[in-house]
Parts: sequence; structure tokens; C-alpha cells
Amino acid sequence: MKKIILIRHAESPFGYIKIKDFDRPLNETGISEANLMGNQIKKYKMEVDCIITSGANRAFNTSRIIANCICYNIKKIKIDDNIYNSSTDFMINLINNISDDYKTIMIFGHNPTLHHLSQILSEEIIINFPTCTMYSIIFDVSSWSKIIKGKKEFMIYPDLFK
Repeated sequence: MKKIILIRHAESPFGYIKIKDFDRPLNETGISEANLMGNQIKKYKMEVDCIITSGANRAFNTSRIIANCICYNIKKIKIDDNIYNSSTDFMINLINNISDDYKTIMIFGHNPTLHHLSQILSEEIIINFPTCTMYSIIFDVSSWSKIIKGKKEFMIYPDLFK
């Protein structure tokens, strides 16, 4: 069995004219969202073997906050700048090349890619994929290279807990 938890970065303001989109920080709401969701995922008491994140500031900082909440070593977070503005094909290729030593992974990234990817991998129709959504998919395979379709385990997002 393999499990992926796809996580959209927490809220980040658009009002920064002099900052590149890649460098946008989390705002106060985003920091609160990430802490809230980190504490929610902690309740599942799952072992996360690997965290991979977009290098974009807002995604990386969301991953750090959540990693801290679940006691995952922040120094082990893998950064892949190619996740930013990636396609679903790129993401599937990235997943297919993950070491089979890892059973449960978290991937932090951006919309619309994560929204579309969650639908492709689970064959579920998802209307909305808000900031800091966590979408978990289980695959009945022993190798990441063999994932095609999985089963949605859960989908949670901040408004469910407010």
C-alpha cells in the first residue's frame, strides 16, 4: 500500500506588486490555516515518510508549519522548484520516481495542478480545492511506479474546522 497526501499551500495575499509570485509569503490567515491543518492531520497519527514541496515561499512555509505539527524533521523536506507551475503529467512522473522505501508521502504545491491531480488519481469529482486542502489517496500497489488509480481516503480543509 502507498499513500499520497496532496496539500495545497495555505493562504497568501496577491497584493504584493514588487514581489514575484514565486516569493509570495503566507499571510496571517495562511499561517493559522497551516497550523490548524497540521494539528488536524496529527490526529490521524500516521507516519509520514517523505515530504516534497514546491520551492515557492508559500508552499515551502506551509510544509514547514505542518511538518513541525506532525514532528517531521524539517531538514528532511525535499524541495522541487519544478512543482511550481507544473502539469499533472509532471506530477505523476515525480510520484512514479519516488523511492519505494517510502510508504506515505506528502506533496505540497499549487492549484490548479493539485486539484486536477487529485481528480485524476482518485477518479473523484472535486468541486473546490481551497487553500490548505489535504487530499489523501491510497493505492493498492507496492511501487510508486505502478500507481494509476487510487481510492480517496479523506479530504479536509480549514473551513471544516472553523
